[in-house]
Amino acid sequence: MSKEKEKIEKSVGSIIECIYNQLDYSSGKAMLAKLRNSMGKSNPVEVYSFLFPLIPEELLRTEEKLTDEEKLTDEEKAIIWSLQFYALLQQGRKECVNEKTSYHNLGSSLSELRKVKKDENSESFDRRFNAMILADTEEEFQVHLRHMLQLYKSKIKNGTVDFAMLAMDIYRFIHWEDGKERVRLTWSREYYKVNHKEEENND
Repeated sequence: MSKEKEKIEKSVGSIIECIYNQLDYSSGKAMLAKLRNSMGKSNPVEVYSFLFPLIPEELLRTEEKLTDEEKLTDEEKAIIWSLQFYALLQQGRKECVNEKTSYHNLGSSLSELRKVKKDENSESFDRRFNAMILADTEEEFQVHLRHMLQLYKSKIKNGTVDFAMLAMDIYRFIHWEDGKERVRLTWSREYYKVNHKEEENND
C-alpha cells in the first residue's frame, strides 16, 4: 500500500471519529449538513474550514502536485467524497455507520441489496451497480456512487460502510492508470460473491 493511501485511510477514519463525537451538538450536525449539501460541487468551499485543518498537510495541494490552485487534488477528492457519502448515510442514524474492517469494501456493503424482499428485482440493483463500476469519468463515478448509496440507505436500514476503504478505492479509481480495473474487480467480487453463497444455502 502506498504512503498516500495509508494517509488517506487514517485521515478519513480520524475525521469521521471527530465528526461523530460531535453529533450531539450543533457543530457536528452542521458539519454533516454542509457535507451533504456540498455533494456534486467541484469546489465545495463550505467544508474547507473544518476539513482542511484535519487533513494531513502532505495530502493537500502544493505547487509541485498541481499547477491549477482552483482544483482539488485526487487525494483531497477521495477524502472529501468519502466524507460526503458518510454524511449521507449517517443522516438520521444514532449509531455510527462507519465500520472499519480488513475486507469490507463497498461491494460487500452493497451486496445486502441483493438480499432484500423476494418481490424486489435484484436485476435492477445489478444494473445500477454495473453502471457505477463501468463509469468512464470521475464525475460519472461520483454521481453513480451517490445514487447507489442513497438506494442502499433506503433499503438497508442498519447498513454500514468502511468509508476509509471507500476513500482509498476512490483514490485508486481516479488516480491510477489501472485503478478502475482494480476497483471494478474487487467490488464485483464482493458484490456477487455473497449472493452466490446465499443461493447455494437455499438449494
